[in-house]
Amino acid sequence: MQLSSNMLSSAAGSTATSVCRRLFSTGSQKPIFVAATKQHVGKTTTSLALMAGLQKRFPKVGFIKPVGQQHVTVHSDTLGKEIRVDKDICLLKEQFHLDHIDYRHMSPVIIPRGYTKDYIEGKISHEEQLKDIEHAYEKVSEASDVVLMEGTGHCAVGSVVGVNNAQVAGMLGASMILIANGGLGSAFDELELNRVLCEKYNVPIAGVVINKVMPNKYDQTKHYMSKAFQDSWGVPLLGCIPDRPFLGCPALADLERLFKTELVSGQKHRFRHYSVDDMNLITTSLTRFLENIRTKHPRTLYVCHVTRDDIILGFMAEFQRNRRDEERPFEASLLVCGRKGKYQMADEVRDMFEGLDGAPVMVVEYSTHQAMNMIHNFTPKLNIDDKNRVRKAVEHYEPYIDFDLLLERTS
Repeated sequence: MQLSSNMLSSAAGSTATSVCRRLFSTGSQKPIFVAATKQHVGKTTTSLALMAGLQKRFPKVGFIKPVGQQHVTVHSDTLGKEIRVDKDICLLKEQFHLDHIDYRHMSPVIIPRGYTKDYIEGKISHEEQLKDIEHAYEKVSEASDVVLMEGTGHCAVGSVVGVNNAQVAGMLGASMILIANGGLGSAFDELELNRVLCEKYNVPIAGVVINKVMPNKYDQTKHYMSKAFQDSWGVPLLGCIPDRPFLGCPALADLERLFKTELVSGQKHRFRHYSVDDMNLITTSLTRFLENIRTKHPRTLYVCHVTRDDIILGFMAEFQRNRRDEERPFEASLLVCGRKGKYQMADEVRDMFEGLDGAPVMVVEYSTHQAMNMIHNFTPKLNIDDKNRVRKAVEHYEPYIDFDLLLERTS
């Protein structure tokens, strides 16, 4: 059920007016809302870079994800109990030590499975959602010098329950940063759809950030995008971020989550990343495999079938030989595949992993074809456990964002 803008204005009018009046009467920094054109365009990564830059310019920066979907359980100090919050809240709060705000105010509305049906059937109050969001914003705003907010997906996400990103940004008097992937025509078209929705809810657009730009087209993309945004919308390009493939490379920990399994050995290398381009399906003899592992790129993810005991044992033996001879760092890993109920690793082989320290091996209950397809289609997400990738993401993104221009347009 889609609520009309008039219905939203009626329900949220008093709350939006009070918040906006407080913001503008004090001359304070307006809240900054981040939304994207679609999934997997680097919205959370951009939020991390924005938080890092804002913390260099303000003593206390608040963060809210007004409407979340994928959630985790955390402990709220003010409530003294466990609560659910969006998973990105944990990443931002822990990474940037946001100790001045409590979890309970950082993720006011969560949309789990079944929530939309309950809302349409009238079991969830639209007004209560808005009150929860406003209350959370007021608490975070009172404790902060500036508030950064991250939306869920594109600007229209949440419309079916009356709290899409553009509506929420308008209600809280925020300025919008729109995120899109590199390109020219397609990126502009996707951004236009989101710009129109922002216009509908009177949300000013502070600027646009273009992510994952091909390095050989960086100057061209930056020039033409800047001109297109300024000429068409009067909006600046706040950031143009060249692609860094490492940030999209899954770590073994990501593959554990993808396949719902755990490494059977080499657990200390859970956060070692592998390029999908360096994934290698083993269909050759053991001799050729050993030649390959000794001469190819050392950080290769090898894939074999669970019935290839020779490859599995050869991988283990090569790890031991390499460690003894210290030829070069052993960074390969092995993904052993076999469909559930049809193939399984022999107990004698599995027992040999006991005490094997260092060689990363993972067993998954999928065919080699299924497993490789899943990896190719998988987009790893930033999480607080993978501190190295989070740090590198911030270091890469932050220098490309024009913070002076951002603050000028959101003051």
